[in-house]
Amino acid sequence: MTRTDIITELETDHRVIEALFTWIHRTPLEDTGRERLLQEATAELARHSAAQQRHLYPAVRSCLPGGDDFVEKENAGQERLTAMLRGLESCTVFEPGFDGRVRALEREVIQHIRHEEHDLFPMLRQGCPADTLQRLGTQVREDRSRDRAAAGGSAATVRTALAGGGGL
Repeated sequence: MTRTDIITELETDHRVIEALFTWIHRTPLEDTGRERLLQEATAELARHSAAQQRHLYPAVRSCLPGGDDFVEKENAGQERLTAMLRGLESCTVFEPGFDGRVRALEREVIQHIRHEEHDLFPMLRQGCPADTLQRLGTQVREDRSRDRAAAGGSAATVRTALAGGGGL
């Protein structure tokens, strides 16, 4: 298995989450499978957020000037996403506005992804020692393996397809 750093691990999370949103949009509007896919996207977002809180944000705080302020802004964004997810918890595909809410959530998630990949990750790659990034990547992979063993889900299938270059 190729060792990857935390940045690569989190970018893989991003691709999985984007793929789940794509699947949601490709599924017919009144197909209840969209609810299952949304639940899987929510679970992926929760795991991703936990990895950020547990591993990424401490590195940002210690390696980047102004890291504390940066993390506080990121936490505010996480709170917005959490509120949006709560608003979708009890929704069904048959409710008016379901698709609009999912698309609003997707826009917020994509904005977060772009911000991380274009701003935060390059700064972290410059400011944090490579061995630290590798160690954190290992920790994220170990956490992910434990989480998936407990939960399962087809997001693991999405992740495997992306890792193998097979696409969706």
